[in-house]
Amino acid sequence: MFMYILGESVALGGYFAIWKVVIFILLFGIWAWVGQWLDKDTLLVQTRQSFWNNLYVGAGSGAFLLWIILPTSFIVDMLLFLSIWVTLMIIYVMHRNVRVSRELRIFTADHIRSILAREGKKEVKSRLVFVSSHGNKLPVPLRQEPEYAGHIAGERLVYEISNGRVSLVEMNPMGENYQMLYVIDGVKGVAGEWTNLETEQAITYLKAVGGLEVKDRRKPQEGHFSVQLGEHRDCRWRIRTAGSTQGERMELERVEEARTLKLESLGFNSSQLEVIKEIIAKPKGVVLVCGEQDSGISTTLYSMALTHDAFIQNVSSLEKKELLDMDNVSQRFTTDPTVEGKDYARQLQSVLRSDPDVVMVGFCEGNKMAQVGTKGALDGKKLYFGLAAQSTFHGLQAWLNMVQKNEAVADTLLAVICQNLFRKLCTECRVEYTPDKELLKKLNLPSNKIKEFYRPGEIEYDKRGRPIVCPVCQGTGYLGRTAIFETLFISDGLRELIRQDSPVNSIRAQCRKEKMLYLQEEALRRVIDGTTSIQEVLRVTTEKKNRPPAKKQNQASSEQVGK
Repeated sequence: MFMYILGESVALGGYFAIWKVVIFILLFGIWAWVGQWLDKDTLLVQTRQSFWNNLYVGAGSGAFLLWIILPTSFIVDMLLFLSIWVTLMIIYVMHRNVRVSRELRIFTADHIRSILAREGKKEVKSRLVFVSSHGNKLPVPLRQEPEYAGHIAGERLVYEISNGRVSLVEMNPMGENYQMLYVIDGVKGVAGEWTNLETEQAITYLKAVGGLEVKDRRKPQEGHFSVQLGEHRDCRWRIRTAGSTQGERMELERVEEARTLKLESLGFNSSQLEVIKEIIAKPKGVVLVCGEQDSGISTTLYSMALTHDAFIQNVSSLEKKELLDMDNVSQRFTTDPTVEGKDYARQLQSVLRSDPDVVMVGFCEGNKMAQVGTKGALDGKKLYFGLAAQSTFHGLQAWLNMVQKNEAVADTLLAVICQNLFRKLCTECRVEYTPDKELLKKLNLPSNKIKEFYRPGEIEYDKRGRPIVCPVCQGTGYLGRTAIFETLFISDGLRELIRQDSPVNSIRAQCRKEKMLYLQEEALRRVIDGTTSIQEVLRVTTEKKNRPPAKKQNQASSEQVGK
């Protein structure tokens, strides 16, 4: 009998059930493949890789061992193995889904719909298209690719800021999270926090898009990229990264488009604009654009340079760094004088030797540079200088001190423009009110002629106590910014005073005779016509007063003034 049984077991399937062996091997293969996915996924979500690998291998090996040695039926053993395996995977999926953004979660309704969409051969749509620093459109990575998580995080960030009025984003590590700071209409505010994981994924992806070294997280780097949000909606961003003691930080700054830089849209009133166009049409001379930090000086300089026809005239620029790419303009950027052994005055001389008709100089670094620029104007060239000064009179005095030749200044200087930026009231939600008479008296305004001012509307609430936010300005009360200008146009009378080295008081008196208005008076005009509010004027002027003192008056900031 024993020999009979032994003989029968030799036949195929006599002792082992083939279908059971196939199922066992198949499940073992699937278990091993899922283990490889889990190993890679723990790196993606930045969780404890060794812990989950050990737990997965240990639990799976134990379940397989129980399947083999337990004296129960094959089906019961298989169900026990599956219950242990599935329970462990459910725990891991719940753990990893908490750590990632909604788009990266798996086995959710959205994830299942995306799988079905791919099976239906539908294209994966993105809300925007990234364009690299080299001008290449980047496709959306596949979900299984390591760049996918960074793309999702980067797209979420860039889509939000590109569609909003965000001009600058600061991402600063703060322990377990990153603090997001948004600058909207010139006002910085906290926009919330992101997890370290999602932020680092976004930084890594955007660095790659911007042409930066992804692995280098310490040294400062700068690059740029663009996004396409529609057929005719492009937005360009400058990316800056640098290391810190808490982690890598990143800034995104919106780059202004050249087509939006029109003189008519900057904020000049009609009388100012008329004279400025006449000055721009003059073939030679010097125009100074003054202001304090973040006053929009560079925008005005670019606008004036772009007013010239670059196809007819030879237009050049000398800048510390590129803030805008100007078509058909020969843009030159300074080199470090301590490294190259060539100071800024000599670098300006090099630009002037190329025989340009118009030169935009984004800054003025010391006496020699001002003197070189003045000589260029005497030789028949047109120059626009950026200058750090808090008023037109401070700017004029600084220029006289640097050039050191009143006769040359009188012969070349065309205008001194000082500016500041103010937020514009949202016309959809602004409300009018009767201003206090004492306030009008303090501001030297006629109380009998001014009936109302405007201010941001107060937040209203619905029946459930939820705030009703203005859809136009998102509840800020302001929409965009405008520059307000103090303009000192050099008339024949002022030229004579400059030649005579007259004191500033005499120049002020002559300007008042010529009906010049100071910056505060121009700002109050915009309050009266409802463009901005008295609260905004007070905010801006107070912030300027509370800033640390600037450098010496006869020297502009080493960086290009304003943005």
